[in-house]
This record gives sequence, C-alpha cells and structure tokens, in this order.
Amino acid sequence: MEQLFGTMLAAIFGAIFGSYATLFAYRLPLGESCFGRYFGPKSRCPQCDTVIRTRELIPLINWLFTLGRCKTCQTKIPRTHLFIEATTTILFVLCYVKFSFGQEFIIYSMISVGLVILLATDFTHKIFPQQVLNFILMIGLANRVLQDQNIIDVIFSAAIGVIFSVIFYQIFYKKTNGLFASEHQSFDYTKFILIVAVCLPMHIFLFYFFAVMLILTMFLIFDVPNKRRRANFGYALIIPFFWLMLYSPNFFN
Repeated sequence: MEQLFGTMLAAIFGAIFGSYATLFAYRLPLGESCFGRYFGPKSRCPQCDTVIRTRELIPLINWLFTLGRCKTCQTKIPRTHLFIEATTTILFVLCYVKFSFGQEFIIYSMISVGLVILLATDFTHKIFPQQVLNFILMIGLANRVLQDQNIIDVIFSAAIGVIFSVIFYQIFYKKTNGLFASEHQSFDYTKFILIVAVCLPMHIFLFYFFAVMLILTMFLIFDVPNKRRRANFGYALIIPFFWLMLYSPNFFN
C-alpha cells in the first residue's frame, strides 16, 4: 500500500513538473520569459491569443478534456506538450521505484526534467537550450561531488570529457555529410557529451560514449537522415545517458 501511494505521489509530482517543463520547452527557443503569470506573459493560445486559465493547465487531465485543442479556436495543441507531461510523469515514477523518496530521487528527477526539455526542443527547433544544459551540469556536478567526495575525480572526468567530445565533433560533424542539421546543433550535442562526462563515473561514461558512437555510426551506415528525413538525433544521446544514470549494467557494479 505504501509503495502504491508513493508511486501515485511521484506521478503527481512528475505531472506538475511536466507542465512546467512544457512551458520551458516552448518558450526557451523563442527567447520568452519562462516564469508565466508572475514575471512574464501568461500562457496563451498561439493562434487566437486567448489566455489559458489556471484551471485549464491541469497536466494530462486537461488534454483528455479538450482532446488536444484550444477551447476557443479549436486549434490543435502540439502533441509535444502531451509527450513532455507524460514522459516526465513516467520518469518520476521510475526514479521513485529506483530510489524511493530522498536525495537521489530529487537529483535524478530534476535531471530527468532537463532531459525531457532537451528532447522536446531538439525535436521542435533542433537545439539544446544553453540554460537547460547549464541546469543539468550544475545538478550532475553537485551529485558527483556528493557521491565521490573527491573533486579531483570530477576534474579528471571533465578533462577526459573534453577529449572525447572533441573526437565526437570531429567525427560526426567534420567527417560526415548531412548527419546533423547544422554546426550549431553539432556544438549542442558536443556540449552534452561533455556534460555527461562530468555527470557519470569515468568507466560508465566510456561505455556511454561507445554506445552513442555505435548508434550514430549505424545511422550513417543505414542512411537514416535521408530515409526518414530526420535531422534531430538528440534522443540517441539522451536516452543512453538516462538509462546508464539509473540502470548501469551489472558488470559495472
């Protein structure tokens, strides 16, 4: 019973944070304020400019009531909004199942929020907002220091991360044609690789880097950018990071 109650509570927290993550994912690429009715513009329908009332912002449930449309003009609400809220809810539940409520739950749940925002902005605008990258870096860095109790290891990880991120950039932007949408996107992915090096222990990061290189190499071999007309590959970097962050293989334990 306690486990069920905890799971439901984690899901509620995830839905709430998912609602805010939706706001950040929508506004950050546009350069708008992300602090809503307190320090910035209120949430509005982008088509008819109708202000969305607070009671209409209930995560997940409101989507079911409105069937994904604005009540005023019936414009379709982007499905990425539902994806962000649902995914954040699921990730919070996974973090609870793995860590229960406590310090680790807070840390990994917050990192999960940042990762979902990156997935959404990469899909919609082909960018990783610098503010979100900084957010993940700060939390990941604090977590490494708390876990290792040794800043030297973190500095060494960062140094190795610089080397491998440069290798990543040279191979998948300089030496390939058409895999990434732009040099800016390539820089975003490279910065994410460096952040992962800081967040993960060195041996797990090396496994992560090998996995990402293998995935992107398979994309090149099977000509995925042309076949599926996709130019956003952030998921190939983000999903392995989240998985190794929570569920590193047994041979690492």
